[in-house]
Amino acid sequence: MLTNLSRTDAHFKSQQRGDPDLTFVEKYKIAHEILLKNPSKFLERFQDYLNLEDLNYFEKFYGNYEIDFYVLHIKQNLNKVTSAKIVKNRRYSAMQKLVSEGDYFSEDEMKYRDPLLYEDMVGQYLTSDEIQSCVDKTDLKFSTILLKHIDQLEENKLYYQQKQSQDIDQDEYDDNIDEDKPDEEEDDDESELESDEDEKPKIPEQEKQQLKAEFLQIMQEKFLSGEDTNFFDYSQVDKNNEYDSLATIEQDEQEKYFDED
Repeated sequence: MLTNLSRTDAHFKSQQRGDPDLTFVEKYKIAHEILLKNPSKFLERFQDYLNLEDLNYFEKFYGNYEIDFYVLHIKQNLNKVTSAKIVKNRRYSAMQKLVSEGDYFSEDEMKYRDPLLYEDMVGQYLTSDEIQSCVDKTDLKFSTILLKHIDQLEENKLYYQQKQSQDIDQDEYDDNIDEDKPDEEEDDDESELESDEDEKPKIPEQEKQQLKAEFLQIMQEKFLSGEDTNFFDYSQVDKNNEYDSLATIEQDEQEKYFDED
């Protein structure tokens, strides 16, 4: 316990500006002295740096009000941290599974979940040809087309709701969202199409790919933080210990991922 504690940046004693940092030995001696003279003060000062195994030392003091108070407080905090870490691990494992399956974190699905962010980071930079290439023409059944149209209406609705939440003028919102209004026929005037294409912001392809990667990372972070409640049932993961083994296998990769945040 004292060895691990002496390796931390805990507050061992007051020092004046310019004083040299305490050495490992000095930290150890100070902590040991406090522990022997006043164990409750030791718990109060170093509570954020102790683990459950460390608390075994204080069993002989149980019945002392201050000792009992700090031990209970430390255990409660450790349980919260442990529970939060378990949930984080399980969600990370679930995310890895979803990534490997390909659908949930596909560009279309992420666009559906956050159309405004997609437009800001990806959509506004796509050319007409790139947009057309994203259209799935493999299944032209009426039922499939109808479902896609319904999804598009929902996506458009969410997009303008997001715009409204950013204090976009209400009139602009009303003009742009009208689910009952039939689509207007496309204008075949070539000059207008070229004009629209010219008005789009242009960035290098490398920057496009970087923005796509950043968009994916943001969507993954939103998933991990629990912001996808409208699209994903977190209870199937957070309370599911089947994801624990996956979390253990991927622990090194996961820790690296969170360290980069």
